[in-house]
Amino acid sequence: MTDKQELRIHFGFWTVFVGMNLYSDWILDRNFNDLWSVLQFIAFQLVQISVFYMNYSWICKKTVTTKKWGLLAAGQVFLLIMFPTLRHLLEEVLIFEITGQHNYSEKSLLTTYYFYDNSYYAIRMILFSLVFFFIKTIWNTNFKMNELLLQKKQAELQNLKNQLSPHFLFNTLNSFYADLMDTNPQTAADLLKLSDMLRYVTYESESDRVTVDDEVIFIQNYIALFSRRFDNRLAVNFQHSVHNGKAGIPSLLLINFVENAFKHGITTEADKPVNIRLETSENKLNFTVENYFEENEHYDEKGIGYKNVHRRLQIIFPDKYELKINRTDEKYQIKLQIPLL
Repeated sequence: MTDKQELRIHFGFWTVFVGMNLYSDWILDRNFNDLWSVLQFIAFQLVQISVFYMNYSWICKKTVTTKKWGLLAAGQVFLLIMFPTLRHLLEEVLIFEITGQHNYSEKSLLTTYYFYDNSYYAIRMILFSLVFFFIKTIWNTNFKMNELLLQKKQAELQNLKNQLSPHFLFNTLNSFYADLMDTNPQTAADLLKLSDMLRYVTYESESDRVTVDDEVIFIQNYIALFSRRFDNRLAVNFQHSVHNGKAGIPSLLLINFVENAFKHGITTEADKPVNIRLETSENKLNFTVENYFEENEHYDEKGIGYKNVHRRLQIIFPDKYELKINRTDEKYQIKLQIPLL
């Protein structure tokens, strides 16, 4: 709770509180046609406000935050005595000197009856101040917890993103180097693709969000470079239908599924291609990857793993995404649907 929010809340409370007191006096036909009535009303409100902030800004602040509950209880007893004492000083001493009129009879001043009669008003202000302080404490505690949770999620998300290993980029560079030694005419084009990918990974993906168009280009370059490593014998179909390419998606999310298919699946048999489909609707992205695999191949033994992908999706889209994994004896399929950002 900011200082301005706290100030507005307190101002609103005292406006309503004093207004209700005036309304009560009006119902009881109490008039303010003499000086004593006006001064007594003002003094009584000042006593209530003083006791409220003695508890709220001093006693509670010194005891609740340090969990000194015994001192807190002693402070409440102190206020039960302080309330009638302040009221006596203002009404029966100061105002009496000005107007010559008492509020209580002289015989009842500072007696057991006087303290008992004022205990209702004292307890009321003590309870109000306690409620306000604990609400403020709970509010600030929840805000700090939410802020810490957000920072934790952001750090966790960054950590998950950092787990994507770009080893294939360096392996590809090595193969390009061999091609350069033989003066391969296509090397320059491949190096351009690799340059774009390095830029994308290094700079664009630092943001939590990239455009769908940029992600499509990144996947296309990845497929092209991966195919280059296998002498263009890679059997892969990448179909994409994007109607709102400037919409955002989490960076380096989709490539995990493509990488996993290439790492564990069959990629060089024409009758068993890797099929990748990316489609966008008005506010959704649908992504599907299908690949064949050998019976002895085990997914997620290395790399980021789908467990971490699930965690990342849950952080970004809590309960607003769908990730389905279907596996048969020879085929593996993932279907992902996420909201566009």
